[in-house]
Amino acid sequence: MSHVTPEPLTAAGFAAFGRVHDLGVDGPDVRLTKGPDWLDGFTLPPLIDGRGHLGMTRAPAAPWTCRQMERHPLTEEALFCAGAPIVLAVAPPSAADAPDAAAIRAFVIQPGQVAVMNRNVWHDACRGLDGPAAYYWMAICGLGPDPWVAPDAGPVEVRP
Repeated sequence: MSHVTPEPLTAAGFAAFGRVHDLGVDGPDVRLTKGPDWLDGFTLPPLIDGRGHLGMTRAPAAPWTCRQMERHPLTEEALFCAGAPIVLAVAPPSAADAPDAAAIRAFVIQPGQVAVMNRNVWHDACRGLDGPAAYYWMAICGLGPDPWVAPDAGPVEVRP
């Protein structure tokens, strides 16, 4: 069985799958405001394209075997930590009926970072980097079934 090692989430590294917002860095897409003992960061553009629903997933820890992935043809999906780093496994969008196992990559999302996946990006559920972890997601729900399917060349281990 092949394996992937998660890499840090960066805008350049994640560009084939979507975009990254770092809510701790003032920039063209993030605005920071400060008080005497607090720092606030928010995205200037809307997080996803549409009126999204907010969800929360409680997940076990990495490592894991990525046996199934899903994709959303009708919505973007944003993922962000509830407090502890999480690992996201993705495969490029495609017209194929299954993700390409050889193209699976994994990224570590740190607290304060947001990964926004483009439509049709294949992805597994996230896992906690250092133990079980909760994370939030935002997408438009109720647009139709998004079936989970096995990668075309078998499962892939994701090992931090």
